[in-house]
Amino acid sequence: MRLMVIGSLSGQISQASKIAIKRGAQVVHAEDIEQALGALRSGRGADIIMIDVKLDIARMVTTLETERFSIPVVACGTETDAAAAVRAIKSGAKEYIPLPPDADLIAAVLQAVTAENT
Repeated sequence: MRLMVIGSLSGQISQASKIAIKRGAQVVHAEDIEQALGALRSGRGADIIMIDVKLDIARMVTTLETERFSIPVVACGTETDAAAAVRAIKSGAKEYIPLPPDADLIAAVLQAVTAENT
């Protein structure tokens, strides 16, 4: 599985990336949406995207659809309130993962989202 991680959460996303790598994923990191889209446009594909909930998830999802990239988006954030998760899902994310990450939760969500899109 190829995982693209977008954003920076003071080390929490890097911890999530390390968990994904241990589970066999190849991880690419992008600081922001523009960098991520540039990587995708240049052929650096991804099977799933994890994006910081503070970024413009709706814009990312819309751009992916417009440019015909069929890649599921999973939001993640340090906010534990339900409102952040609801906003992420309404913006087009398939799931929301609270950080700091739980290894089993990340593995289950990544597996479920990628299985849903195959």
